[in-house]
Amino acid sequence: METETNRIRHSLGIMTTHVGRRMNSGHEAVRAVEEPPFGSRRFYKSLCLAGHRAGMNVFVFTPQGIDWLNGTTEGFIYDERDQKWQSGTYPLPDAVYDRCFFTHRSQYLEHRTAVRRLQEEHHALFLGCGLKGKQEVQRTLERDGRFARYLPRTVAIRSMQSVSDWLREHGQLIVKPQAGSQGRGVLLVQRSETTQAFRVRGRDAHNGRIARSFADKASLLLWLRRFTARRPYLQQQYLLLQTRTGDAYDVRSLVQKDGTGKWSVTGMAVRKGQDGSLTSNLHGGGTALPVGSFLAGQFSSKQADMILKELYSLSVLIPVVLESSHGQLAELGIDFGIDTSGQLWILEVNSKPGRSALSRINEAASYIHAVTNPVHYARYLLKSRAPFLSSVHADRDISNRMATAAAVKHR
Repeated sequence: METETNRIRHSLGIMTTHVGRRMNSGHEAVRAVEEPPFGSRRFYKSLCLAGHRAGMNVFVFTPQGIDWLNGTTEGFIYDERDQKWQSGTYPLPDAVYDRCFFTHRSQYLEHRTAVRRLQEEHHALFLGCGLKGKQEVQRTLERDGRFARYLPRTVAIRSMQSVSDWLREHGQLIVKPQAGSQGRGVLLVQRSETTQAFRVRGRDAHNGRIARSFADKASLLLWLRRFTARRPYLQQQYLLLQTRTGDAYDVRSLVQKDGTGKWSVTGMAVRKGQDGSLTSNLHGGGTALPVGSFLAGQFSSKQADMILKELYSLSVLIPVVLESSHGQLAELGIDFGIDTSGQLWILEVNSKPGRSALSRINEAASYIHAVTNPVHYARYLLKSRAPFLSSVHADRDISNRMATAAAVKHR
């Protein structure tokens, strides 16, 4: 006989950020929902279906939906037959694929608490830990001499004096948040060649466009102080990373662990920005293009082939180096810049990468692997922990029976 709680043994929970309505914390029967309280539904739908085909139970949950007292969570599965999301109450998952993003500190603190309790109290296995921030990633790579020529000069903004000194020496710089993604909060600051004026362009924290001019450095620094006041920022060497026609672009490389626990390059795509855009991020209106044909249109055939080989070599080396310092990782999105001479630059490394670039260039095989690899890697990890998981589930069953007996006794 079915109970209200769906019993899952080997399960993968996709932990994501809650949006919309507040979630229920009590037990309730499985029910269809029109608008589940999270984004990225296409991606999570694909993960749920991939899990079903791999013999795993995959559901989506958020930190806000967890009932710590009962060891359960409100979760969402995608029903392939009805083609609808369904909500139900599930035991906390055996493995967690962390896809949480934060816009407020309260979300970050709630997430941090959930991660700690899932690991310590419920022995949940996380597929990977998050990277420690852009500056820590930079420092880790700097310590390995193989990356020295690929890293743009980057330092933390400690005061506006460091920005002033940099502008006096170089005339331009990139300002970017220490923790951030999708091009939000990234600025290019440039000094006029003929006057004391400065120009700023980029995007704010909400991805809105910024284009401002300042008559002098003092007014610029006053504005920058306010702009960077709420969170840590970095200042970075400005690189001319443009096509022959002046469009900003970069190369996104998705590297993942597969069903054997080995790193491999899942796919690559060029992201080209809108006309006049500082960044090439797709959330800012950019377009995705196949890497090989794009490079062939920008460089000679020989140089394009060399750049492509270098992209692949760096893509498989970077995760190994970062994992040795930052802890277990499951996947990385690595953003490379290529200047007009063909020099490669490592711009950013993200431990919660998107897949939209691969889906837009019609490389079906790469996109399928991009979706299924986290599920297959989770299954690989869970198989290695099978004896331990059996004892954990046995303890849970005993606890549940004791709790049920106590409840019946006191009725």
